[in-house]
Amino acid sequence: MFKPIAAFLLLASLSTAIHAETQTNDESATEVLEVQTTGSASSSTAYITDNLFVYMHSGPGKNYRILGSVQAGTELQLLDENKETGYSQVKDSRGRTGWIDKRNISKRPGLAQQNLKLKNQLADLQAELNSSQRDMPVLRQTANDLEVKNRELNAEIEKLNAQISSSRNQKQQASEKQQKQLLIYGGGIAFIGILLGIIITIVLSRRKRYDGWA
Repeated sequence: MFKPIAAFLLLASLSTAIHAETQTNDESATEVLEVQTTGSASSSTAYITDNLFVYMHSGPGKNYRILGSVQAGTELQLLDENKETGYSQVKDSRGRTGWIDKRNISKRPGLAQQNLKLKNQLADLQAELNSSQRDMPVLRQTANDLEVKNRELNAEIEKLNAQISSSRNQKQQASEKQQKQLLIYGGGIAFIGILLGIIITIVLSRRKRYDGWA
């Protein structure tokens, strides 16, 4: 239930982020690469600034042969730097190595790339949200089925508990009845024994009396 809500909030956040990135176009274009002040520039990643179309030269200056053009937002690998001319040696994603004015190089990815990444994330989240919305009826039905099954199981448990309680009561009553019967039988046997003892005593005493008269 919370998954579609979270996805919706993320969609809204990404949409806002894309709009904000577009608004900062001018600010990003002014952020240029800071080069090292000693030796050659270490290998690192940089990008052609937005709204620019620059040429790659065979040497550290605009008078060198043009090797080709580089589009705005292109990712570059920094290889070296010429402090005198202000040109940096780079390698692009096509494997070309050449020199570009360092003022046209930015530390940050181009807005086009950032927007494309955000749009891809937005599309993924939208697809996830759509999938969640499609799954919601199935999940609701599953939840309803589980609730019905749970009620049935609870009723069955109550029924079994009642049967167990009834069985215990029956066993207890049977045990008490058996104990009472044993007491009655025992009392009866004892009474009969006493009665027989009395009868035998009377009979024996009379027999002795008759024997005395004889």
